[in-house]
Amino acid sequence: MNDSGPDRPGVEHPLLALELSQRSGGAAVVDEHGGFREIGFQGGRRDRDDVLPGIHEVLAGAGVAATSLGTVAVNVGPGGFTGLRISIAAGQAIAEVAGAIVVGVPGALVAAEATPEVRAIVGEIAVLSAAKAGTAWRTRLGRTATGDPWRVIGDPGIVDRLDDLPCDALLADEHVPEELVRSAIGDPPTHPPRFDASSVARVALGSDVDLVVDADPARLLPIYPREPEAVRKWRSRPDR
Repeated sequence: MNDSGPDRPGVEHPLLALELSQRSGGAAVVDEHGGFREIGFQGGRRDRDDVLPGIHEVLAGAGVAATSLGTVAVNVGPGGFTGLRISIAAGQAIAEVAGAIVVGVPGALVAAEATPEVRAIVGEIAVLSAAKAGTAWRTRLGRTATGDPWRVIGDPGIVDRLDDLPCDALLADEHVPEELVRSAIGDPPTHPPRFDASSVARVALGSDVDLVVDADPARLLPIYPREPEAVRKWRSRPDR
């Protein structure tokens, strides 16, 4: 996940952050002086497009032109296929026009930043995103002081039980199977994760590892716990 080679660019202001990994999301702008402005909206609606008007509104409210952006940061998942596809496509297009760098922020780091119940925890937490057939995508995060950013521990991946590694808390929404949550060692407290665009911005500005930071918008790619059903059906067509 980490792209920290010698040629890795630095995060620059103004910054636009996009959060569409869930049904409700939004956009946030951090201006050249570090001021935040945020707006909420829904993505992936069939009846209307709230995303581009929302981005335009938050940029205008912050007094920032899209062409002046230095960075575009996006929650790259895991999350809803449609929302991730829309936010990443929008982020790539805006970054291309502005000549901005892109920052791919894993959803687990956004959840840890946005969820108040884990703000005082020092140690290790696990963030779960429901996958398929009773499994979940697990990302382990850890830190040694409350003022430190959360860091990814090991390699995230699909699990069907949590009895292999202890943690101090779980972040899991209602789609994660209860039996999987109950399999955790020591019965740690479980909290519903939260996600917002301002947290995407804060992680992008405050972390120097566990992010994909690149000058090429094409490097902004989603994390999918499993192949989307539409893609699977397309791959299995007999005429391919």
